[in-house]
Amino acid sequence: MLSQVQRFGGAMFTPVLLFPFAGIVVGISILLQNPTFVGEALTAPDSLFAQIVHVIGDGGWTVFRNMALVFAVGLPIGLANKAQARACLAVLVSFLAWNYFINVMGTTWGGFFGVDFSLEPTAGSGLTMIAGIKTLDTSIIGGIVISGIVTALHNRYFDKQMPVFLGIFQGSSFVVMVAFLVMIPCAWLTLLGWPKVQMGIESLQTFLRTAGSLGVWVYTFLERILIPTGLHHFVYGPFMFGPAAVEGGIQVYWANHLLEFSQTTTPLKTLFPEGGFGLFGNSKMFGTPGIALALYYTAAPENRKKSPGYLSLRY
Repeated sequence: MLSQVQRFGGAMFTPVLLFPFAGIVVGISILLQNPTFVGEALTAPDSLFAQIVHVIGDGGWTVFRNMALVFAVGLPIGLANKAQARACLAVLVSFLAWNYFINVMGTTWGGFFGVDFSLEPTAGSGLTMIAGIKTLDTSIIGGIVISGIVTALHNRYFDKQMPVFLGIFQGSSFVVMVAFLVMIPCAWLTLLGWPKVQMGIESLQTFLRTAGSLGVWVYTFLERILIPTGLHHFVYGPFMFGPAAVEGGIQVYWANHLLEFSQTTTPLKTLFPEGGFGLFGNSKMFGTPGIALALYYTAAPENRKKSPGYLSLRY
């Protein structure tokens, strides 16, 4: 079981590795739209340079604006046992079907679920747009869960042999057929349970945001302690890529306001305190003394007195 969870953690890196390039493109485009950096003439709306930069910069937002879809399609690369490309296709179709089911059920029976699908998919509405579909805002969690379900179906049914006259339906076609049926109850359960889950998640995230040093400690502790299981992605993911700290995620917010931040002398601590949740990697520094102590006590007795000198150079 633990190995499967760790495998999932490794699979999460496939979509995450797309963010550095996308971030660089967005960052450079924002920098090139800064009149302080390139001059007023080049940043004028009618400037060809500004228009080209705008086009390229907008393309750089592709990954950030479709993170749920990116995570859904990217996970099978690491989780599917075979035919990973076909698994990605099956997940894509099933994920879209799931969102269509949510849209139709929510529009038809929204009163029963307590969800108002007549609202615009804006911040705070609980709704979002995915591939042109108005659906519940499950952030990257929905994409990860549906991807995991469909990938499991792919691993189980991809090699299932069908009668000769039904041969056209075996392989990926059969996986998609099974997943299509599974997505119906998944959509129902999502509408039934996600609003409540969302309230619970928001309560925890509110605590982490507002509890000061204690909240930061709990956030960092959970992110670190869950690394062996791969579940730490669920701790920092909603903050970095979801709306836990700021709408759209810390990475998107940072890129959006980079120009503003670059033109002021006000400390970032004042301008963007939520950005501190993006510094969880710094917690690794606090583990260094523990690592050094472990190496010291596991060294051979005759070499133990020598190890502090080595460790001081190493760390």
